[in-house]
Amino acid sequence: MRYPIILLLMLNLASAGLAKKPAPAPPPTRPTITTSPVALMIAALDSDGDLRVTQAEFDAGVKRSFDDAAKGKGEISPIDLDLWGARWLGSSGALPGLLDFDTDGDNRISRDEFTARFAMIFAGFDKNQDGVLDRSELINIGRPPSEPGGRPGARPGGNGPPPR
Repeated sequence: MRYPIILLLMLNLASAGLAKKPAPAPPPTRPTITTSPVALMIAALDSDGDLRVTQAEFDAGVKRSFDDAAKGKGEISPIDLDLWGARWLGSSGALPGLLDFDTDGDNRISRDEFTARFAMIFAGFDKNQDGVLDRSELINIGRPPSEPGGRPGARPGGNGPPPR
């Protein structure tokens, strides 16, 4: 009769010990690789297929992009910019947007405003300042902004790194 009671006490003690163990910590989050819509556009400007975008390829692509949006008018209206964003960036709400381009506040984007903004974007992505953008310069590696350790204030889909 003693053995069943001892066995029962041992089982109770064992189960009480198991219940008090803390849950294992979740595995650490791996860094996330992200890119912005404008970086995807820039990568698509690689006309010779060498997986790098030279300044000449970039300038030709930006000119082609402006001409596509302006449709021969010499300027881009806000409606034209929405259509441009949907076509070239994948979404009419993607950045850069009207406020990034329209530096004189006239609600139109001239070729000069468009190319000046893209010159700043190129400079911001060209981390090693060699005048060529390779794939590693067009991505961000890190934790998403919503996770602990992520960059506070980071804008998903932003215009790339700020110019130096």
